[in-house]
Amino acid sequence: MTPRSERVPPTGLPTLAMLLRRGQLRVATVTLLVVGSVLTLGMLLSLRLSQLHSLELIARSIAYSGEAAVVFRDAAAAEELLAEVVARERLAGARIVLAGGAELAGREGRPRHALLAGWTERLLPLQARAEVRYQGRVLGYVELHGDDALLMRALAWALAAVLLGMALSGLAVLRGTQRLTALLETPLRELAAQSRAIRQQRAFDRRAQGGAVQEIAALAADFNALLDEVQAREAELLRRHAALQTDHENLSHRARRDGLTGVANRAHFEQCLREAVERARTEGGGLGLLFIDADRFKQINDEYGHEVGDRVLVALAQRLRGAVREHDLVARLGGDEFVVLIEPLRHAEDAWRVVQQIEQAVVAPVALGPGGSVDGVTPGISVGVAVYPEHGDSAEALLRAADGAMYRRKRRDRAAPQS
Repeated sequence: MTPRSERVPPTGLPTLAMLLRRGQLRVATVTLLVVGSVLTLGMLLSLRLSQLHSLELIARSIAYSGEAAVVFRDAAAAEELLAEVVARERLAGARIVLAGGAELAGREGRPRHALLAGWTERLLPLQARAEVRYQGRVLGYVELHGDDALLMRALAWALAAVLLGMALSGLAVLRGTQRLTALLETPLRELAAQSRAIRQQRAFDRRAQGGAVQEIAALAADFNALLDEVQAREAELLRRHAALQTDHENLSHRARRDGLTGVANRAHFEQCLREAVERARTEGGGLGLLFIDADRFKQINDEYGHEVGDRVLVALAQRLRGAVREHDLVARLGGDEFVVLIEPLRHAEDAWRVVQQIEQAVVAPVALGPGGSVDGVTPGISVGVAVYPEHGDSAEALLRAADGAMYRRKRRDRAAPQS
């Protein structure tokens, strides 16, 4: 057979020497099928990786947002959170599972076709899981199931494109296998190699180069547009995650603090007290609990008004905070009742020394703005002391003991003759 003369290809385009010879219809068809399959697989895997990444970010966001619901076993709040996320993100399902395996809340999305759902679960599962942590402990897990409708649509379009390409190429190969292959093979291979590289390296900033054929150029443009959307979506999820994390930290801080005085609130104090008792029981240490009640507070409210009363409480909390160690906990139980958790406590006498420091700190009148001090507004206090384990071996027992000691002290002070 006389060899064909080689043509000089345009700059940047493949040469005719790389083309298949005339009559290789079967080889050309198989080549197109392989290239289309590789491209479809790369697109599906790239899209799946993108969806998995989005699911992971959503799961982490739910873990941060639903931490309080898991801590307090608030199934209603967890259900509401899952319902909102499933509807907004179009998920197939979501649930929050406690560390012991019990389900706290669950939400299903729109129903899926049973046959297609089973196929995608086996070959291209879209699932994500994130831990719900609180103070270093795993309290539960967030499990998400993504909607496979996007993959199904992508697969359908890819299969339709492959079938159409096979039909067109079959007709075109009969008239010019070499030219058609030259225009299709190299750009498709480059695009497939690019998609594999992006999938393996997660280099979403890379872009595919268009070829000399309009369809391939459009495919590359669509592929690049998809990468743009993935990048934008990833950036948006990261921004939302950062914002949610900031909001969570602010809410967590406010949830632990008393709104008026800024010291710890009752819920945070009770949790810290239980943990301190458990540490003392395990490690053999001691701790002290002071129960403090402001004297004459009702009289101050009645005589000067609630605004002055609030300022007295704020001043009292500040003085309590300044009279104890940095790591001791000052909390407001409510009204004019405060507590101080002293941990660790080496000797019971140390608790009484703290009481003396507190009484000295609160003896001065409270300054009320530019006008100076209002006569008689002095936040006197009555203090009850309880020491672990002498006065109680549980958080509840210690609090009762300190409360009782405070009331006994208040009765003695009232019964004592006034100088």
